[in-house]
Amino acid sequence: MLTLAEAAAQLGISAATLRHQVQGGRLTARLFGKTYVVSSEELERYRAISLGHPGRPSHRVAPQSGR
Repeated sequence: MLTLAEAAAQLGISAATLRHQVQGGRLTARLFGKTYVVSSEELERYRAISLGHPGRPSHRVAPQSGR
């Protein structure tokens, strides 16, 4: 089990980002006292699914060609 700070360091992102992922249901973690912990397996699942797609999705419309 890793704390969110330890997990974030492994992923190269902030602990706050992981906390938002937990609160949004995209990362499963357990709360022990005031500290969230995440399993290594769950962290790898999250890495495989979520990383490589950083930030919010773009909602910009692609420019039209031929104008």
